[in-house]
Amino acid sequence: MSDGLKIDSVGALLTVEMNHGQGNHFTRGMCEELSSILVDPPSGSRILLLRSNGETFCTGRDGSARGASNVSAMVRALAEVNVAIISSELTVVSEVGGPAAGFGVGLVGLSDVTIASSIASFGFPEVRASLSPALVLAWLPHVVGRRDAFWLASTGATFDASEAKSLGLVNEVVAPELLSNRVRAVIDELLDIPASVLKAIKRDLRSSIVMQVREDSFAAADRLALRALMGADQERAHA
Repeated sequence: MSDGLKIDSVGALLTVEMNHGQGNHFTRGMCEELSSILVDPPSGSRILLLRSNGETFCTGRDGSARGASNVSAMVRALAEVNVAIISSELTVVSEVGGPAAGFGVGLVGLSDVTIASSIASFGFPEVRASLSPALVLAWLPHVVGRRDAFWLASTGATFDASEAKSLGLVNEVVAPELLSNRVRAVIDELLDIPASVLKAIKRDLRSSIVMQVREDSFAAADRLALRALMGADQERAHA
């Protein structure tokens, strides 16, 4: 088990709880573990609940990777998570109690069902660091449409749960004190549906998007690695 993820399997419910510091930033190890369990879950698992320990859901990736090869490996690990969520036969439910940003919004938007607290917030802050959120843009237009994707990525503005719902990033918004109970009720509803039916629905939905997201995500990883290499060259030139 990697530092940052607590995994608990009880019957058909597989709970993955993020607990990696204040921002719950994903490391490469966390990405690889989450991808692995999505692709090859414990026998009998049907639902994966993704939640956080603490108020913050996830505000992006760990930024410690340096150099083109390490950045590329990190971003490819993030891309694998995105693809694994879509392609997994598990129904992925996200419980969002607080801030989500960048890759964290990807977890939200790509989950099969997302229930958010009314105090949750969302955003893509990469532009504030003069960066294009290349990996985000591999999936975001499929969820919210091209023009909204452009606006969200280019402004970097933080938006609330109600707007996230109107954009299609979350299914339902509830009061903070009702969040856990509502998520449990949703999971119970899903467990009442035959497993074969939920798997068939996911297979039918992913037929085209999974290949496009995979292709775009890995192309984004290559672009980000190239940008990291160019940035390092520029730093050496000015040293």
